[in-house]
Amino acid sequence: MIYSSYAFLLLLPPLLVWFYFLRSTLGQNLLILSASIIFLAASNLWNLLPAFIVIVLVYSWFRLDARYWLNWRFLAVVIGLLVFQLVYLKYRSFVFETFDVVLPIPAALASLIPLGISFYTFEAISAVVDIKRRKQLVPPTAINWPLFIMFFPHLIAGPIVRWRLLAPQFDTAKNLQWRNISIGLYLFTIGFLKKLAADPLGDLIDPVWAAPGQADWSTFMLALLGFYTQNYLDFSGYTDMGRGVARMLGFRLPINFRAPFFAHSPVEFYQRWHVSLSNWIRIFLYDSLAVAVFRRVRGRTRQNLALFGVIIFVMGIFGLWHGSAWHFVLFGVAQGLVISAWTGTTKGRAPRTRIGWLASVLILQLTWLFSLIFFRADSVPSAIEFIGGLTRQRQSSEPALMWCLVATAGTLLVQAAEYYVRSRPVARVLCTMRSTTMGACLVGLAFLGALALKIAIDAHTMAVQGGAGGDLSRPFIYFRF
Repeated sequence: MIYSSYAFLLLLPPLLVWFYFLRSTLGQNLLILSASIIFLAASNLWNLLPAFIVIVLVYSWFRLDARYWLNWRFLAVVIGLLVFQLVYLKYRSFVFETFDVVLPIPAALASLIPLGISFYTFEAISAVVDIKRRKQLVPPTAINWPLFIMFFPHLIAGPIVRWRLLAPQFDTAKNLQWRNISIGLYLFTIGFLKKLAADPLGDLIDPVWAAPGQADWSTFMLALLGFYTQNYLDFSGYTDMGRGVARMLGFRLPINFRAPFFAHSPVEFYQRWHVSLSNWIRIFLYDSLAVAVFRRVRGRTRQNLALFGVIIFVMGIFGLWHGSAWHFVLFGVAQGLVISAWTGTTKGRAPRTRIGWLASVLILQLTWLFSLIFFRADSVPSAIEFIGGLTRQRQSSEPALMWCLVATAGTLLVQAAEYYVRSRPVARVLCTMRSTTMGACLVGLAFLGALALKIAIDAHTMAVQGGAGGDLSRPFIYFRF
């Protein structure tokens, strides 16, 4: 089940009514937990097994630690078991291809990559570390801990939420507030529109990526630009819809995208792109390794070389998080090289002029654009073949691919509004759309118009296919992560 599916759109209003009809905190939490279990099990019942293992394992550690004050070695064991399950279920093929090691697995799980396992595993690791450091005031219970892991607005595609941000919100009953409904509807509509724009882009560019040896450089560039836009619209759209559903229920999830195409440096880019994962990687991987470098490595030159190695390693993990294949690792390594080269060249200084800022933005986005070749390709040879096709001089580009330029231009306009949100006119318009009755009505009309357009597109597609199919929404790109 995905947020843009007809099933979810039909079930959400009754869920909201039932949720606010319940007045007790326990009743509301149990309802959301039940809905989250159904949401995860809708595609495959086996998706529940690894999530339940995470819940039981970590909650058992919480109880034992509270009673016996376990040391950090026991925490390392728990984290190791969480990582082992993630590797066992998601990276079996990668382990086999790299080390020629076959991991035995039941037939029912052989072809399954559990939905959202990367997200809730990282959330569990951050929670056990934070609670062990005693930075949290809200203790885990048999209700709020499973709800934290399985809370369906962030379950499948993030954002990756910290315990201290979400757990306190489970402690009080939610009262119906029209401001929450209005803002939630606004966020959901924005995400729905992004998803509606991303799906046709995927239909346009998928044939090019499937046969990289049959196109010229212009076709490749348009297909690459199409994926550059589709990836943002698809992922940020799902996150916006999840944040919108959470807000309609009275919960707040952190922003995961902040106009990343207007970043002027890699550091700023990852403060704007998939913010929750970037923060997790920085806090729980990079910072720890960087501290170890400064403590154990002597000499500025050696430290710089060691930090370069840390960046490449961390970004390689960042790439591998996205998928169990070497082309994802190369995507992360490419980004690590960009970060290292950029830092070494600019010394961390920001551009001082508008021309310098514009040049930095263009150069950075070009590096991101071409690194996405490794992200989108099906394999390393496919990525190399695609790169080779960029030098092929044939004029055979598909005219329909020109829509990729239109989609990119529209995306940049939307991100410009996000980037200049502090501008008074832009802020005034956004506040009107999000938190006034008139704005809520306009957003509601926009959503109904988008839904009507989706129905018309699906009806046309079904007619072309001879009546086959139902809800024709494409799966979200990040569902496989």
